[in-house]
Amino acid sequence: MAIYPPAKSRSISATNGHTDDFDRYFNELRSRWVKVERLQEYDESDSAGYQAFKRGDYAEARRLVQEMVRSQTGIYSHARQFGVAMIRIRICELPLSPYLVHYEIPAYLADIECGEDIRFVDSRLVNDLLTDSGVSDYVLFDDKRVTALIYDAASATLQDVLLAEDQAVVRQYVEISDELIRTSVPMLESPIFQAIREDYERAP
Repeated sequence: MAIYPPAKSRSISATNGHTDDFDRYFNELRSRWVKVERLQEYDESDSAGYQAFKRGDYAEARRLVQEMVRSQTGIYSHARQFGVAMIRIRICELPLSPYLVHYEIPAYLADIECGEDIRFVDSRLVNDLLTDSGVSDYVLFDDKRVTALIYDAASATLQDVLLAEDQAVVRQYVEISDELIRTSVPMLESPIFQAIREDYERAP
């Protein structure tokens, strides 16, 4: 049964309101934060690192995106203070997109340094789950609210953010998150990453 976008949800993207809401939801975290990422590229044109990636300056893209991740000290200090597990599940389609190889995976390496549990899963291993549920990108906060990130498929730009707090709806996302966690593996142990690991070890 398709559950994406989530039922009984409301948009929180108007007038940039989702930014404030996300900050508040994160500051209220006390157990776990789970983010599922399914698109193979996102338009991050407001990021200098992404602009470098689009120019083909992959070394500069890596440097800038890792610098950006490491600057998010408030997020990681909150997670450490309250023992919040930060889990990010990357659904990978093979072969990996240039965006993943040259921009997002470098960001993940910095995320791991900062304490996130980055997990990879081959989309083929969860094809039935993805097809049946229809899920794409979402964030789960303390298993009590979920925000679906709605992107335009053609442009990969964020179009809307939908919040659901109905507990029957949230439970569906908790179950899917738990299944994805069981099926995925830590990025550094993943055969997907191992296949390209030497490229990162050679990078400056």
